[in-house]
Amino acid sequence: MTKDQPKKAQVVCCGNIAFDLIFNDKKSNNLSFSVKPGGSVLNTAILVSRLGLSVSLIAKTGNDFLGQKLLSLLKTENIKTDNVLLDSRLKTGLALAHLNKKGDPSYIFYKSHGKLTSFGKHEFPQNIFKNVSVFHTASAYSYDDFTFNNSLSFMQRSKKEKVFISYDPNWRENRIANTTTARNRIKKLLPYIDLLKLSSSDAMGITEKRTLSKALNCLPKNIIVTLGEKGAFFYDGKKKLHTPMLKVKTVDTIGAGDAFTAGLIYRYCLLGKKLFWEHQKENLQFASAASALICRGRGATEGLKNSRQVKRFLKTHLFSTSSLFCGK
Repeated sequence: MTKDQPKKAQVVCCGNIAFDLIFNDKKSNNLSFSVKPGGSVLNTAILVSRLGLSVSLIAKTGNDFLGQKLLSLLKTENIKTDNVLLDSRLKTGLALAHLNKKGDPSYIFYKSHGKLTSFGKHEFPQNIFKNVSVFHTASAYSYDDFTFNNSLSFMQRSKKEKVFISYDPNWRENRIANTTTARNRIKKLLPYIDLLKLSSSDAMGITEKRTLSKALNCLPKNIIVTLGEKGAFFYDGKKKLHTPMLKVKTVDTIGAGDAFTAGLIYRYCLLGKKLFWEHQKENLQFASAASALICRGRGATEGLKNSRQVKRFLKTHLFSTSSLFCGK
């Protein structure tokens, strides 16, 4: 690694985009919210762009004042919006977030459902995966009834162009109408995925296992699992390479996992495929630093400004103990 910035790295992100309305929990009868951009894929796209990569977004949202505001925000974040479609028949998604004492959110979602949320044949982006370094998708978009086929098709087209595919399932069982169908759809996606990043609860949820160790036996090798306060690890199918969480004063944890993903995508674009897999300790540390910065700010993107900030933060908060390989 001789340079600090990826060369002309192109990243395509696909999924739901929305606004997060974060409840300001004050001792008052009046309701007050902080409004922030939201949706796992949108969070990652914004942060990848801030880290210095070229980002395009594939998404559909409402052609209302909220959708127009999202489009304007994307352009401000230097995200290409040629394949962001605004449809007046859709409602722009809203996620109402309530924080507990630790800053962890619980959500109520308001969004459109049905056939209109997917890309029809005449709407399908053409040649978007030419000269692309990474394709990333995540969350319910990838296994919902009407958007699963879009996700599968985009992955198949990415694979044909030899694009590196990143995926984060963000499994929320209480929001899934048919968990068996959703699990089967994720299984169909897994063969196309190069980088599977998921939380411990995601791993157990999509495999229906009660322990993480049993879940790991049902997942592909070379995955990255986040553990919240306990850090994260890379698992090669036999051993774990663990890194602790960087301690910060937490405002909230919204978007922490999405920032971790953005950090990994940045590292892949910086190193290339071969070196990326050879430098997992540094990858995990950089992603952990990006995630910690997000926890210091309000909402999913406020805390992270650019790659220089992440590197400075990592340098001053570098782990006192080295990450070591350990057994299961």
